Amino acid sequence: MRKGDRFINALGQKFSVEEISRQPEDQITILVDRNDLPLVVKSLYYEMGGWLSTMVANDERDLNGNFAVYYVLSMEGGKLDPTDELAQDEKCWIIVKALIPPHDPVFPSVTPLVPAAVWYEREARDMFGIIPQGLPDKRRLVLPDDFPEGIYPLRKDAMDYRERFAPCDLDHEPDTKFNDPIGSGTVDIPLGPLHITADEPGHFRLYVDGETIVDADYKMFYIHRGMEKLAENRMNYDQMGYLAERV
Repeated sequence: MRKGDRFINALGQKFSVEEISRQPEDQITILVDRNDLPLVVKSLYYEMGGWLSTMVANDERDLNGNFAVYYVLSMEGGKLDPTDELAQDEKCWIIVKALIPPHDPVFPSVTPLVPAAVWYEREARDMFGIIPQGLPDKRRLVLPDDFPEGIYPLRKDAMDYRERFAPCDLDHEPDTKFNDPIGSGTVDIPLGPLHITADEPGHFRLYVDGETIVDADYKMFYIHRGMEKLAENRMNYDQMGYLAERV
């Protein structure tokens, strides 16, 4: 039995796995229907000992006519059967892929079942315009409040690095406003966006009850520089490696 087959077989008993491919031997990509996506990730995360390492979206319309989302889980040797000692050597990567058609760019959000996905899905919505339905947090993540509606920078046909948009007038409350404090005794303490101990700008809101921090909210990405679009427009294959190392 090859590494990771136990996890794939367990998934196949509950879901329809449309395609399985391996890159290195310990890195397996499975293609599932977008409607099964939340339950597949939940099963790997909670039932099989996986950790959500990252999630990325991609514009693959030139390759297969669709957008795609990839949920990357590190399977940390979780045991499907407590008596199976071989499962300890089962560490591998499982990447759950789903295709999102351009004419209907929506997919069910994983966040309600696996909260760790929230920032990734917000970024996919900002940068690719694919909508995670049911995502609890409706605010923008990367793009500023005055960025024009309907422009998604990482779509292949969206723009190039030289475009500069005039800020649009906001005639509504910004979607990126901070959450309200929780409870009548909670005090909202702002911190940032510039602070002497911070490596980069970040605007934090700390919610405290007495001396106890009970919650926090924050905005980052103030120095988002669009390097992905820059590499896509200006750099060849060899130059992109230097940019990645520099980052």
